[in-house]
Amino acid sequence: MHKLSVAYNWDERLIDEVVKNKYPVKDFYASAQQTSIGGGRPSSILPKTTKKLIQDHIIKMHENGIEFTYTLNAPCMGGQEFLPKIHTNMIDELKWISEIGCDGVVVTIPYLIELIKKQFPQLKIRVSTIAKVNAVNKAKYFETLGASAITPDVMINRNFKLLEKMVQATSCEINLLMTDGCLYECPYRLYHYNLCGHASQTYGIPDAYRDYPVIHCTIDKFTNPAEVMKCRWIRPEDIPHYEEIGIETFKIGGRRLPTEKILESVKAYSEKKYDGNLADIIEGFSFSPEYVNDGDNTAVGDAVNTEKKPMFKIDNTKLGGFIDFFKKQDCESNCGDCTYCAEWAKKAITMRKVDMEVFLISMRSVLDGLISSRGLKIDKKKRK
Repeated sequence: MHKLSVAYNWDERLIDEVVKNKYPVKDFYASAQQTSIGGGRPSSILPKTTKKLIQDHIIKMHENGIEFTYTLNAPCMGGQEFLPKIHTNMIDELKWISEIGCDGVVVTIPYLIELIKKQFPQLKIRVSTIAKVNAVNKAKYFETLGASAITPDVMINRNFKLLEKMVQATSCEINLLMTDGCLYECPYRLYHYNLCGHASQTYGIPDAYRDYPVIHCTIDKFTNPAEVMKCRWIRPEDIPHYEEIGIETFKIGGRRLPTEKILESVKAYSEKKYDGNLADIIEGFSFSPEYVNDGDNTAVGDAVNTEKKPMFKIDNTKLGGFIDFFKKQDCESNCGDCTYCAEWAKKAITMRKVDMEVFLISMRSVLDGLISSRGLKIDKKKRK
């Protein structure tokens, strides 16, 4: 039976509903808004917590047979990890994470994997998808460093040959992120995660964060629907294809999302069936002003408010057989010539074009504000 690793938003109802419905959730993962190491989401979009709240929720998870994994997956600490003061804070935080009963941690930085393995061996270490594990040899290296589980680079989600070889080559649990709506081989992805990492660190500058990558990614996908089909999300119905190659654990993202949205994804992926709009259970195709940051949120809020939920739909009932092509296709080298995803976009994606164009005009205006510097509210007098 497949198992799910699910994003947690610090709402106990998630635990209650998972238990009540007997969903196959192995663990929840989350963190405080800010940590010394940082994570894959800026603190500004994460729920507020307290140490007591975190500990109480972990106790409740354990009482119901569910593990908890603490996310510490920033890709960069700017070298702060080697400064005595920050290093001490980091060690103290890891001690606390261990003492309150966390079962494991999600980590990106190799040095921290070795450090945690040596100093906190009771914590299981899962390598984050941010580490971009996209080759068998890289997976083996991370196993050697101390990892017991790996969430591979989401960009290889449809490379069945590589995933199967990765399963065979290591003893690590391979945990696939299914709900990622990032552009295929996204040029903004590494930059985005670096921004998020620094914007979630206790010594960082949260006000420095801007959602340039998200804004650009949104424009690119909604301008060309073929890009939506190229994204490496996994349909609930396609989980059996991955079980056939030995993958049993699957990850659902969205710890910034409301409980109802997370549960909708959990239900679909638990049942391996979904008859609705795939955009509703995958991150990256619907936005709210409080989740996107352009500095003061005014311009982005206005843009997002032009988005009408029914105007963009990926009809999951029309995607039967879509995954089969990828078992033999070499997307890395053939994507420039292939029209497969464009053809499926015509079959499965619908939108209200007028509303979409209004939305895109608004988002392009926000983007122009960033790249022209106008949106940064720089005092022109001081620039002279």
